[in-house]
Amino acid sequence: MAPPGWYPDPDGTPGRFRWFDGTDWTDQTADGSPGQAPDNPLRQTGDGPSRPGGGPVRAVLGALVVILILVLVGWLILRPDSGNSQMAQPDQNSSTPTVSSWNEKSSTPSAGSSVVKCPAGGSSPGSTTNDGRLRSGRISAARISDWADQTMSMPWVRNISSQTETVYVSSPTSWMSVSGVGQLAAADGFSDPRTAARMMTECFASSQYYSGYTGSKVVSQQEFDRNGHTGWWVRTEIYVSIPNLPQVRGDVVDVVVMDTGQSDFMGVYFNSATIGDSARQKLVDAARESIQVS
Repeated sequence: MAPPGWYPDPDGTPGRFRWFDGTDWTDQTADGSPGQAPDNPLRQTGDGPSRPGGGPVRAVLGALVVILILVLVGWLILRPDSGNSQMAQPDQNSSTPTVSSWNEKSSTPSAGSSVVKCPAGGSSPGSTTNDGRLRSGRISAARISDWADQTMSMPWVRNISSQTETVYVSSPTSWMSVSGVGQLAAADGFSDPRTAARMMTECFASSQYYSGYTGSKVVSQQEFDRNGHTGWWVRTEIYVSIPNLPQVRGDVVDVVVMDTGQSDFMGVYFNSATIGDSARQKLVDAARESIQVS
């Protein structure tokens, strides 16, 4: 078999040579004088494939070199100073501003939860009246006979007017029942009676308000309308475990939020009675049913 080399084209074309690879004829051809192999056998003509390193390939390789140089220069310019660089820290900021306004998308606290973030618009005492009713803005409820007037400390409720009744005294923790009215400000995130009642309930049902808090359960919730004003009532059982008050399981808590016709405030009534204390439960139930909106 003939060695690899340029031979006259077997198709008979005068002056054209074709490369034989030692086994088969290839598509590579070259021009030459009759009877003489081409002086530059690597210069190809005709429709044969271009040899590696030809014009088009050289252009592509050149473009790649330019791109690589540009990438390297860009990296050198933009890379951080190694002396001052720090590892990127994850963004700890949420899309919700961390202000005192209530986050309506927060979940109900589970058993053993920590402090619930409640609005802190600034608690303030309401005015005392002698007409037998607790009043705050346009909402009022009947006073409970023989209970003491005492303003509760709830930063998320404005203009509080309330009463308390001590149930157990045991240092360092005492236990009492409550009945009161106040106002919830739209500026603090309270938007409508139903949402506000849930928010208010969650503020109660937390270790922020109840020492020894272990969990809570919503017992019922329903519409609560009075003299043409709409409202929402939520009843919750809040559970505690207090070593010096082992007889106390927790409280039954009522929250009623009323639309008083104001754009900036809603009225709220709240009460609590110890779980199993039927006598005080009847008293706070009667006070709740006496709610009026003026």
